[in-house]
Amino acid sequence: MLQRIVRFCFAHGSHKPTGPIYAPSVQDKMIYINVYNDGEFERIPAYVGESLLSALRRFNVTNIPGDCEGGEQLDSMLENPIQTNTFGPSCGSCHILIQSPWIEKIRDPFYLEELVINRQDYPVAKHSRLACAIKLEKWMDEMEVSIPINENSENM
Repeated sequence: MLQRIVRFCFAHGSHKPTGPIYAPSVQDKMIYINVYNDGEFERIPAYVGESLLSALRRFNVTNIPGDCEGGEQLDSMLENPIQTNTFGPSCGSCHILIQSPWIEKIRDPFYLEELVINRQDYPVAKHSRLACAIKLEKWMDEMEVSIPINENSENM
């Protein structure tokens, strides 16, 4: 039915479909993230376009409270290019470690993300990032993420 409607709409314009038209399936927009958390391994599904923090919270991954949920304007942190007048993340409780080779492919952290990471009490590594500031993309399928244990977290 959908194909007939689309073909009818295109028939009256200059764009004509060349083959069958398919709506994208959920599987086309789904990736998997491998999470190493407190000695445990967990493989969680996530959707392309959402933040890594959203996927981790949806599956109740422990040791990652994400109290500020990315700040007041999370969507502007996930845009490409980043909206410059954003308040960004404020708490840093969604600190994660992204393993190689994925960390080399992810864009550099926005300066607000760097400020939050650098002012925290935990040790910072070169592959430290905030889960709220990572927008998931199709190439991130099977990405490996470690959640460091933060002694100051109340949700452990």
